[in-house]
Amino acid sequence: MTRILDNLEMLKNIIRRKPFGLITDMDGTLSPVPHDILQKTVPPATLPQLTQLVNRFDLLAIVSGRKTEALKDIVNIEGIKYIGHYGMEWWENNQAVMHPDVIASLSSMRAVAKELEVLRSVDGMIIQDKGATMSVHYHLSSQPEIAKQQILELLEKSPHIKNLRLMDEKTNIGIVPRVDINKGIAVTNLIKEYRLKGAIYLGDDIGDVPGFKAIRQARQNKDFDGLAILVTGPETTQEILNEADFTLNNVQETEILLNWLIDSTPARRKV
Repeated sequence: MTRILDNLEMLKNIIRRKPFGLITDMDGTLSPVPHDILQKTVPPATLPQLTQLVNRFDLLAIVSGRKTEALKDIVNIEGIKYIGHYGMEWWENNQAVMHPDVIASLSSMRAVAKELEVLRSVDGMIIQDKGATMSVHYHLSSQPEIAKQQILELLEKSPHIKNLRLMDEKTNIGIVPRVDINKGIAVTNLIKEYRLKGAIYLGDDIGDVPGFKAIRQARQNKDFDGLAILVTGPETTQEILNEADFTLNNVQETEILLNWLIDSTPARRKV
């Protein structure tokens, strides 16, 4: 797979299209996946970069598996569009707004959360309960594959899991409502809402694949051009690589790309 940093002339043609949007994942893309996933942090350089970029593009959006309130709390830059829970929730009028289709699944999510409590005593296991979604992280386990199997076996026994679906991400099992909402739908909606003619989507995990596909689908319209850019790491699978147009080799290269975007576009206010 070709690095986008080796193809910046192609990217320059896309960012010149107006309106243009930069849509990005958070953990593993803008910032390294933290050792403690409950930690709320971004690299020191990232917030100033985003502060500059929000005034250069027609849209700057962060679409994450984290809950929207957490995204707003971590980044807290005015003008950024915050979308959490893989597209199921967004920040609007100073509050998080959940998609109505998700609400029916909340009771099942609470029941599964209670069943997963037993895993909190397992060494190296972290349960990230985000309310509408959950993630069970096993990357700190001394035997991650065994820990992963333990999670899956517990979930398979749950009578409530039929109302939910599982996402096998790089180092965690995601648990989300069984609704037709994902990052791809969020990206498609943003393209339509902001009438984008050009866009970049940055992501790093299986949950970002729908976002990559949404960019490719949008390219079928001759008035739109965009790129799906994958931030790779040790756990990146061929399945995810196959869905991207270009790669960045790590989060440090994301920082390089953001600096290039700053240097390549004049500061301006959104209209």
